[in-house]
Amino acid sequence: MGAVRGRLPGRELLDRPILGGRAYLGSALWAAFLFALGAVLWGVGAYTHRDGGLDPRWMLVTLAVSCTLVVFRRTAPGAVLAAATLVLAADAAVGPSSAVVINYGEALYAACVWGRRRLANGVLAAVCAGGAAVSALLVFAAANGALRGGPLVIAQGIGLYVLGFGSPTISGTSVREHRLRTSLERERARRIEQMAELDRRHAVAEERGRVARELHDVVANHLSAVAVQSTAALSMRESDPERTRRILGVIRDSSLRGLTDLRAMIGVLRGAREAPELEAVTPRLADADRLLADAREAGLEIDVAWTRRDRPLPQRADSAAYRVLQESLTNAMRYADPMRVEVVVDFSEGGFGAGDGTGGGHGPRGGASGGGDLLLLTVSNGLAGRGAREPGVLDGHGAGAGLTGMRERVQLLGGRFSAGPVDGRVWRVRAEIPLAPDERRPGAGRRAPVGGADPVERPGGADTAEGAAGGRTGEGGGVR
Repeated sequence: MGAVRGRLPGRELLDRPILGGRAYLGSALWAAFLFALGAVLWGVGAYTHRDGGLDPRWMLVTLAVSCTLVVFRRTAPGAVLAAATLVLAADAAVGPSSAVVINYGEALYAACVWGRRRLANGVLAAVCAGGAAVSALLVFAAANGALRGGPLVIAQGIGLYVLGFGSPTISGTSVREHRLRTSLERERARRIEQMAELDRRHAVAEERGRVARELHDVVANHLSAVAVQSTAALSMRESDPERTRRILGVIRDSSLRGLTDLRAMIGVLRGAREAPELEAVTPRLADADRLLADAREAGLEIDVAWTRRDRPLPQRADSAAYRVLQESLTNAMRYADPMRVEVVVDFSEGGFGAGDGTGGGHGPRGGASGGGDLLLLTVSNGLAGRGAREPGVLDGHGAGAGLTGMRERVQLLGGRFSAGPVDGRVWRVRAEIPLAPDERRPGAGRRAPVGGADPVERPGGADTAEGAAGGRTGEGGGVR
């Protein structure tokens, strides 16, 4: 960790606390070096001795005291500066000596680096005020003839003050600001890392939600069909081999299709291929024939009205419409009474309409109010009155994830979704899905009307196996 942060070798040793945490080993070694340097300076006469003054050896006492204060410069910078000021005054009365001035500079530096912001600002202001006072005093003395040498002596005096007091203060302030900026940069990097982690968690949560919706849509439909058919088989009072065989066939087909869809999805999630073909596992509204056939086999009567069925759709809108239809049919198998469903697939130009009258419109605020085409999907089934329908095998097994998943799918595309009772007798699910202009495929246009009206495509018509089996036309113009 020290190498990563660019710390100097041995820095941990210098930062080792001593004297019960009141000082650090590096400060003690630095104080010892300053005492040795001060002793050398005293030995060569780097001090001022007044005639008739105290013995110069007293300056060694002030030197020792000032060096002792340096030991505590990091833990108590304010107290050290106050005490060092008194020592400097005492040394000035005796000499003064150069070594004590140097140690006082260390106290100024420590106050600016490790002291509180108020202390550092106070030291800087005091040093600046002292510099102005010294400069004014030198100029005044030179002007009155009390100071010989003229401007050169003034410059030397100001230079000595800057060297002894100004330089440590400015250096300490610069180091403090550098450390503050470094701390702010570290905090900023930490916050950026936290935001990235939150974004990652949000992305993971969204992906989990999407996978949960897909798994629910794949599994719930097929298992609902299996549950309904197996319940029908168990409720048979008399043996009917032909009906039993047909029910088992539906159960087998639903189970195999569910396993196939689940394996395809798991293969994509595992990334078994470098470039997984999402098209192969993405359901499309054009594949609704199989969905409708499974629902009919499960006992639902379905009327379908589908305009412009050959119109190409954007992939996301196509998949969302398929999942809404799939979940709606699954819910109808659970709760519809009578077991009859009406499915209407239509297109609207010019944006969202006035709604469907259910009073349950749900969509994103500020959604598109005009422009662009819409895919309108409506699924309606009977709604039994209270006590009019016997509890079904799937009653009470729903967790509400189906409606939530449908609403999320539609709203993610900027559409509107509603689900609820109409007049207390019909349960209606309606999805208005925008077809983004930039996602439309070439050739997506209206078919030429026949007889002044749009053609209606009917799944399971006469040319299909289901139609050949004898479908009958319902009120909605579809095939039941």
